[in-house]
Amino acid sequence: MSKYDISKFRNVTVALNTPFDKNGDLDTAAAKRVVRYFCNKGVKSLYVCGSTGEGFLLTDDERKRLVEAVTDEVGGEMNIIVHVGCASTRQSVELARHAEQAGADATSAVPCVYYRPSEEGVYRHWTAITEAADLPFFIYNIPQLTGFNLSMELFYRMLENERVAGVKCSSDPAHDILRFKQAGGEDFIVFNGPDEQYLAGRIMGADAGIGGTYGAMPELYLHLEDAIRAKDYDKAQKIQNIITPLIYKLCSFASLYGAAKAIIALDGCPIGEPRLPFLPVSTEDPKLVELYHEIRAAVRETE
Repeated sequence: MSKYDISKFRNVTVALNTPFDKNGDLDTAAAKRVVRYFCNKGVKSLYVCGSTGEGFLLTDDERKRLVEAVTDEVGGEMNIIVHVGCASTRQSVELARHAEQAGADATSAVPCVYYRPSEEGVYRHWTAITEAADLPFFIYNIPQLTGFNLSMELFYRMLENERVAGVKCSSDPAHDILRFKQAGGEDFIVFNGPDEQYLAGRIMGADAGIGGTYGAMPELYLHLEDAIRAKDYDKAQKIQNIITPLIYKLCSFASLYGAAKAIIALDGCPIGEPRLPFLPVSTEDPKLVELYHEIRAAVRETE
């Protein structure tokens, strides 16, 4: 059982897109603006340097500077979870130490990048990260990208670590959420990962959600979460029925990250383009502009 009070993490957590300037360099000023933008919309938690944040395309120094910018702007106002996953355990440990020093609220990490370590290797990797910082640690299970699927045997071993506070479950089967929640118990947080099934994940036992499309339409996810908490499942289903087609439209562009950044820019908060190999999406693309207006109309409809 985790030794931390983790109730504050039970909410909609935006996976933060990392801002870059016109030269493709990290833009810390834009980072401060965009986290304030989300805070003003009512978002309470951010997931920094993850997949959506192009974390693996950032240098260690850039990751540290981004975390510092975020905590400097909204530390104490928002819950900041820092993804510290790297190919090297040594790098992950250094980033975890830095996250604690910078004032983050929690760390998280995928099991591996490119390589395919054994379960024992992953166990030691995650354990080393938890030993580096006295913060809640959230396992990040995303087998479709890492090639490593968290087994129940390894999961039970990780549960013996009092700093392991939850898991971000991005595997496809919704019943994985149920199994992790049943094993973790009431004081253990399971985050729904697949945005298309937010409602299903919550019904299956997820306590909250972390997602890469939340940034393009945070209000819709906040409205969906409000409906779930009110046990108004008819309304929740209607909102999910609106969100899921919008997700597919976002994914129809040259890159999801480019489309999400363009949507955020059209909403008044420019954060630049993604880094290659991810492609940019123009804010002048007629289909993108149409999608932006569709999202804003959906926000008004679900209020």
